[in-house]
Amino acid sequence: MRSLLVLAALISAGPVAGGAWLKAEGEGFLAYSAVYKESGRLDGSLYAEYGLRPKLTLGVKIDVDMTNGRMGDGTAFDFARKPIGVGQREFKLAYELGLGTTFGGTSETLLRTGLSYGRGIEFRDKYGWFAVDGAIEWTTGDGTDTAKLDTTLGLTLNDRFKVMMQVFFSQTETASTTTLASSVVWQPKEKARSYQLGVETQNGELALKLGLWRSF
Repeated sequence: MRSLLVLAALISAGPVAGGAWLKAEGEGFLAYSAVYKESGRLDGSLYAEYGLRPKLTLGVKIDVDMTNGRMGDGTAFDFARKPIGVGQREFKLAYELGLGTTFGGTSETLLRTGLSYGRGIEFRDKYGWFAVDGAIEWTTGDGTDTAKLDTTLGLTLNDRFKVMMQVFFSQTETASTTTLASSVVWQPKEKARSYQLGVETQNGELALKLGLWRSF
């Protein structure tokens, strides 16, 4: 019985979206976020996913420079995510295929391949999740390919608050960046929208992150 209770707690404490966890059929998730950097740059992002079938989640991801108050350079992807069978093991695996484009100054078709690992964790009677998401964004033109590796450690403090520590690594042929991020997610009441407040640092530059999450 205790094992069943722990399993239920880990599932309920898991991430709202993404990675190795697929959405249940007929359920979806939508997130907006804005990151304001010390340099004055403002980046915006939109992420949405929907469980089309029990083993198929579809989604869209858009990242864009909003520094001048309008959409600048960015990327947009449509993607499909499917699970990889792992039997009765305590972790989850999933792979992702996506088709996208750059926009703004250039327009180039992109292909995306991804692999995700995730598992529930327990720490001092609190439950959370650990996830590693790797992806390569392949260019079909003269641009450079980009490899990405994102790591997330999340913990549910109570019914209203979650905390996350994240590391985002990106590598091209000529440069690499590492972003360290910490944030708190507040959900005022059950089934309501959630609000994210975080701080990031990339190559010594600080940034403030604000986000809005909504499940449907």
